[in-house]
Amino acid sequence: MSVQTGPENIQNRWRPLAWIALLTFMLNPVLVLAQNGGGNAVELKPGDSIRLTVPGRSELDQSVILDAAGQAIIEPVGAVQLGGLSLADATQLLKQKLRLFYPTLDAIQLESASTSSVRIYIIGAATGNGVRNFDAAPMLWDLVRAIGGPPENANLRGSRVIREIDGKHEVHPVDLSGLMDGSNIPSFQMRDGDTLIIPTLVEGIPTVESHVGVSVFGAVAVPTIVPIEEGTRLMEVLMLAGAPTEVAKKSEIYWVHHDGVRSHAKKIDLEKYLKHGDEVGNPLVYPGDTVSVEYQQQHWIWPLLAFAVSVAAIYVVIDDIRED
Repeated sequence: MSVQTGPENIQNRWRPLAWIALLTFMLNPVLVLAQNGGGNAVELKPGDSIRLTVPGRSELDQSVILDAAGQAIIEPVGAVQLGGLSLADATQLLKQKLRLFYPTLDAIQLESASTSSVRIYIIGAATGNGVRNFDAAPMLWDLVRAIGGPPENANLRGSRVIREIDGKHEVHPVDLSGLMDGSNIPSFQMRDGDTLIIPTLVEGIPTVESHVGVSVFGAVAVPTIVPIEEGTRLMEVLMLAGAPTEVAKKSEIYWVHHDGVRSHAKKIDLEKYLKHGDEVGNPLVYPGDTVSVEYQQQHWIWPLLAFAVSVAAIYVVIDDIRED
């Protein structure tokens, strides 16, 4: 028996492989969804309101709102990181936490209770720091009134609004100094997802304009110098810089601190704090420090896969033309 080795036999041998490569690429989004639990696994976000119900234990029923860091205060457990989790995962986590206090607890029910459509974040020298929900987009004046107004040590002239448009962050300086006496009130319309930053006016040292604070750059929304007067948690400093962007590598943040004699550089894994509440990933940083947030690197497999699919697609087209 002779074995055919001509072009037609080689073509028949490669045709199934080309179709397999093309179908694998087309089905990749479906596989990703399957790995992530499907498209219905909506993640909880800061500002979301959730209702916890414990059958047979009405004293544990409670409604809570996730703060700006994605945490919720659950009685009697305390602060629990729920941001980024689906309702199913959050339910499982809370059940485990509650069982530490009530070992015989069988089941709990967790459901979203969010009704507001506009979510505004407030950070810095403002009472009620965190997140506020509104039925309609408020004016800046309405927002400041809703949080009870800024304290006496607020740097009203250095305030700003961070807004995301098409994946890019815009900074809108707003002078709030006229709010206290009712003169020159900024007519600024807030939008869903906006962040109002009211810096602290540090007594005895220069403010933002004199560049005293923590230098933050890299994969953050607004590379800037964050004014602080004492040790401040890394997460709060990053939020004052507009927060890490979607391309930030939160597990690789470099922090440079000067102890008065020499500088020390250290790599911080913020994911330890965000996922496990480990304060090692959220250290205190100090005036004069430098923080650099690294960018994610594209995995080498995606360009290779794209090239392989392109070759397979071209082969399939040429093969169909030859058969016609």
